[in-house]
Amino acid sequence: MSEDGTSETVPGACEPHIGLILALTIRGLAVGRYPEMARVARAAESHGFDSVWLCDHFLTLSPDDYIRSAGIAAGPESGGTVQQSGSSSLPLLESWTALSALSRDTATVRLGTSVLCNSYRYPAVLAKMAATLDVISGGRLELGLGAGWFQQEYEAYGIPFPPARERVTALGESLQVMRRVWTDPHPAFHGDFYSIDGAVCDPPPLQKPHPPLWVGGEGPRIHRIATRHADGINVRWWPAAKYAERRALLDRECEAIGRDPASLRLSITTLLAPTDSTAEQDELRARFKSIPGTGLITGTPQECLERIRTYQDAGIDHFLFTIPDIADSTYLDVVGEQILPHIKPARHTQPATTHRRTTP
Repeated sequence: MSEDGTSETVPGACEPHIGLILALTIRGLAVGRYPEMARVARAAESHGFDSVWLCDHFLTLSPDDYIRSAGIAAGPESGGTVQQSGSSSLPLLESWTALSALSRDTATVRLGTSVLCNSYRYPAVLAKMAATLDVISGGRLELGLGAGWFQQEYEAYGIPFPPARERVTALGESLQVMRRVWTDPHPAFHGDFYSIDGAVCDPPPLQKPHPPLWVGGEGPRIHRIATRHADGINVRWWPAAKYAERRALLDRECEAIGRDPASLRLSITTLLAPTDSTAEQDELRARFKSIPGTGLITGTPQECLERIRTYQDAGIDHFLFTIPDIADSTYLDVVGEQILPHIKPARHTQPATTHRRTTP
């Protein structure tokens, strides 16, 4: 870091990518009405965010239920039925429909899924959907895919919920199917869960060779699959030290299969809520107490910036921030005006037309 507090450019390092999650299944972290979602997305674009992301869920959960069901507390590949205690779900827009609308209501910001549930769509059909959205958006799609974990949602919508090992294996096959649909003139694949024969994708994705493929999850097996078939991995709430340990493991996995470790991006999801009010900080920590403290960044803007820098010092250059009550609070403006200029100083001196990226 330079003496004036701004980030220095490291030779050979990737420019930081700052994404904003507009919808998670945790209550308080989702914009449930489209006019507000479009307004927030445009505001993020004007502040210099690189991307906006939506989750792929139909129900919302309390923070406690989310942590238990998503496996944050009991292990990264665990699942379980959520006890709702009579509570009801809140509005949550379907991700593909909302992203398609955002592709017309934004101009430069990239559009991501964090993450799609592999069980909800056949991969060849998903590849076709993704190619279409990539064309419509002018090559702005970032496609994130996960094995699925929300058992209550599966059951509520009548979707079979296989054991975790089967869901993870199916995810690995889906990544291979989608790559072939996007890049092969005569795509074919025959696996244990999926088979295709001639699933031609015309028009193909605008991005070449295809839109960036991200995998969401924390389990070692999921990460090993990602080293073979994905462009990046996103993890939730991890401390910088744990990230650094996994980065070293992933580098070794890449080297073992002859892949350049630098070609595999690693991204972190954290909650970000800058405020000078200690009472507000305490309220946020209590409200989202189930999220590990390492994944909840709150405090003054300077304190939040220092927390983000610890991740940067560990080698993280891709951030997905979720901001509570984003449609009704001032957090987004504070992040855009007092934090982003120090993380991405060059971005804030360039005209808006230069914001588009074509790689993750």
